[in-house]
Amino acid sequence: MFSEKYISKLIILTPVITVLLSAFFTIYFFIKNQNDYFNEESIRVEKEYIKKQKNILEKEIKNVINYIDYHVKRNKKLTSDELKKELIGYIETIRYEKHGYIWIHDTNYYLVGHPFRKNSIGTYDIDLKDAKGGFITKRFVEETLANPAGVFMEYYWQKPNETKFSKKLGFLKIYKPFNWVIGAGLYIDDIEKSIADNKKLLEERINRYIQTVVKISIGVILLIGILSFIISNKINRVFANYKDNVKRKELELQDVNKNLEKKIEKALSEAKKKDRAMLHQSRLARMGAMLSMIAHQWRQPLSEISAIFMELETANRFGKLDDKLLDDSVKESNRLIQFMSHTIDDFRNFFKPDKKKIEFYIDDACNEAISLAGASIKSSHIKLNKKVKCNSMVVGYEREFAQVLLNLISNAKDILNQRVVKNPEINITIDYKDSHAIIIVEDNGGGVEEKHLELIFEPYFTTKESSKGTGLGLYMAKMIVEKNMAGELNVENSKKGAVFTVSLPLK
Repeated sequence: MFSEKYISKLIILTPVITVLLSAFFTIYFFIKNQNDYFNEESIRVEKEYIKKQKNILEKEIKNVINYIDYHVKRNKKLTSDELKKELIGYIETIRYEKHGYIWIHDTNYYLVGHPFRKNSIGTYDIDLKDAKGGFITKRFVEETLANPAGVFMEYYWQKPNETKFSKKLGFLKIYKPFNWVIGAGLYIDDIEKSIADNKKLLEERINRYIQTVVKISIGVILLIGILSFIISNKINRVFANYKDNVKRKELELQDVNKNLEKKIEKALSEAKKKDRAMLHQSRLARMGAMLSMIAHQWRQPLSEISAIFMELETANRFGKLDDKLLDDSVKESNRLIQFMSHTIDDFRNFFKPDKKKIEFYIDDACNEAISLAGASIKSSHIKLNKKVKCNSMVVGYEREFAQVLLNLISNAKDILNQRVVKNPEINITIDYKDSHAIIIVEDNGGGVEEKHLELIFEPYFTTKESSKGTGLGLYMAKMIVEKNMAGELNVENSKKGAVFTVSLPLK
């Protein structure tokens, strides 16, 4: 895309342009963000200021009512009228903020106290109107009676000593002992002016902040630009040296490529040796398992043969050995020896590898695995339960799959014995779901440790003693299920123990 002669210029100009563009967009979005912040902050300031003004009105009314309560409770000399007159005189002197004052009506619409309507005190004030023609006194009294805890309202009224009407925010509350409606107010234009002043101060502060950041950014841009230019020149010189090194490395690479094929062949040979060694270890492990299970299968017939010999010896010693007893004993011994011979054939055929895929039912393979493990399961006093919800037919290697199930059952048996579980159980469930045969092998041995869950199918990984496990059983089981039969083998923990799930696609 670019000629080689322009690479040096690109090396110099690219970082400078990148820094400039980055700085431009950074400053742009910073200023935009600050403007958005100003708008949000302005709204917040306005809301907080209005809330503050409302709090002032509520506080003034509360102070007045507390003042009245205090003097009513302490009064012992003045009559009720004298006390009210004295209280009204004080209340009319109260001032707050710029144009704030207190006024009083009673619930019968009479003006009781007002610092700027002295001539109207004691008059029936129900016909008093605001700038928009509303009966303001009537509204004061009725809304306050409807909201005895206090009510805010807006209306238009003149500021003290002015004829112009301004919008006003008032707060009124009833003092029930005297039936007084006590009001306090603030003019909205005074509030708005204060808000505008606060917004202006905020805007000036943000503008100063933006100017400072922009100045710093421009300084940083210049500094980075100069550094980029210096560094880019150095990179350009280094690039020239790299070109020479690349040519030299190319020559070395050619020499390496000549020997690469030999190295690959050697690596493949070593990998094959490892695979053969792993397969050999797996066979040895299966042979050990087979011998262990044969020993369990032979234990009972051997005990019975031993008992027959003892019976013959006893009969001979006491002179009771006759032809019939001898003949029966020989026949029973032959039957037991025949059973032991068949056991050897069963195990030999079971571990003989399949040469081609066949159709078979899941339950048949499961029964074959259970029959081989039955004696060792029984000798360990483990209860094995099998539940067939749906016996599906699949295509694959039946004996290899039976070996997978045998491995899962044997592992469950080993962990139950190792952890000395009370009332040990192995549950096998055969089911169907989403065009797949599902086989679940679950035990109550407490499950697999969380740190081992991801490693349990790795080759040579085992939690057993070195003399009791090679770490290849579950690895080979996963290979058989997933590579040879296109299924899945997974493990998870339940509340009771480990749950191994095999999923195989149906025919």
